[in-house]
Amino acid sequence: MRSANPSRYGRWIRRALLLYLGAVSCRHGVAPSVHPEIATQGRADSLVELTDSRASYRRAGLLVAAGELSFVGSISFLGGGSTDSTLMLIDLSLSDRQLTFTREGDSYHAGYEVDLALERAGSATRRITTHEQVRVGSLRETTRDEESVIYQQVASLPPGEATVTISIRDAGSTRNGIVRDPVRVPRFDEGTITAPIPALRARPRSSREKLPEIVVNPRATSVYGHDSVAVYYLEGYGPPMNGWTPVVQVRVISDNGVVVYADSVPWIEAGDKLRSAILRVPIARVGFGELSVSASPFRGPGASALTLQAPLLVSFGDGLPISSFGDMLGLLRFFASADRLRTLRELAPGDRPRGWAAFLEATDSATMSPANAALKAYLARLVDANARFREDDHTPGWLTDRGMIFSALGEPDNQIEPNASDAERSLAQVWSYHRYHVRFTFVDRAGFGRWRLTAGSEAEYRALMHRIAR
Repeated sequence: MRSANPSRYGRWIRRALLLYLGAVSCRHGVAPSVHPEIATQGRADSLVELTDSRASYRRAGLLVAAGELSFVGSISFLGGGSTDSTLMLIDLSLSDRQLTFTREGDSYHAGYEVDLALERAGSATRRITTHEQVRVGSLRETTRDEESVIYQQVASLPPGEATVTISIRDAGSTRNGIVRDPVRVPRFDEGTITAPIPALRARPRSSREKLPEIVVNPRATSVYGHDSVAVYYLEGYGPPMNGWTPVVQVRVISDNGVVVYADSVPWIEAGDKLRSAILRVPIARVGFGELSVSASPFRGPGASALTLQAPLLVSFGDGLPISSFGDMLGLLRFFASADRLRTLRELAPGDRPRGWAAFLEATDSATMSPANAALKAYLARLVDANARFREDDHTPGWLTDRGMIFSALGEPDNQIEPNASDAERSLAQVWSYHRYHVRFTFVDRAGFGRWRLTAGSEAEYRALMHRIAR
């Protein structure tokens, strides 16, 4: 992970801008509820939708920008110097490819502008505008599409309701993105705790008056098989309430409400008014998909009285879907052989990290790439096929015969389309793939736009897939 400036992590704490707003307020965004089970999960349409991580970010309660420049962000809260003061942490991430780079000597440079507006009814809008710089060492880095640029800002606010508007503009073009969200700033009285904050790095504070030394993970995302743990930071305030234990009770909950991991973490005491905890969730133990992390200072029945949650999104790799293991295997039906997918499906949960890593290595045609380029291209084709080849209300485009061929092999080298002036040819389409020396014929026998492979073409497709099976 790289910040906007190479030294930004070290400098951010010192240069953080504190806003003291008379009565500005924001929504309590640190305690998103457990993600509800997706009603359409398991259906073919929803499988393709899973390739768009923005849907997962929205369900997790994260900020997702609209516009040509895409970014994702989060808003977290910690206690300020008094109960009337709360620290709001605004954290944003975007990819290098969203920015316009120019060459400067042996490196490449890009700039972007961030505008933060905090407002409430009856009060003047308070605004922070900053100009940020990004430098990378190679042309290849300028095209990275994973989370690689992180922006952080902190503001001191009194508790209450308000609206946060965040926009980012690329300095080298007219591209910009914007998100607007109502927020609630919580009050941290004695006996309260924060929600867990996803972090890349965190150091416990010695007092509420200190600024936080934390680098937030804005997308709350970890990569299965790459990240060994997901780190979360939380604080508790004031003397312990009756029933508090010396440890924090931690649970990880799947998107269907099942507890997949439980542990306890000791509080780090910093005096009578502040304690903190750093949670380390082992990724191999919790699996894939959209999860949540809950923390409570209580044990037993009282835990529900003060339990706060934060999202944990576990993806299959940079730029790959955030989904369950079974759903991912369903997506891969036209990418890998049935035997290879069966082997993955039969793995015990504890063996899946090693099995998935082996699968990526075996199916990656570009072994020097940071992620499986062939798999990413295939998933992009699924989305394209779903949009282009839908034939009725029941079968998504990627599961039609044309969608299957397109998803597996890509755009044909030559395509003979129906011609309205030729009645005989209007019933058939022919797709040619020169590199495989094959042609596929689709026939619309009823004339209703339902294209089916001929028996000979279907047999040729099966033989080809057996020959080039990954």
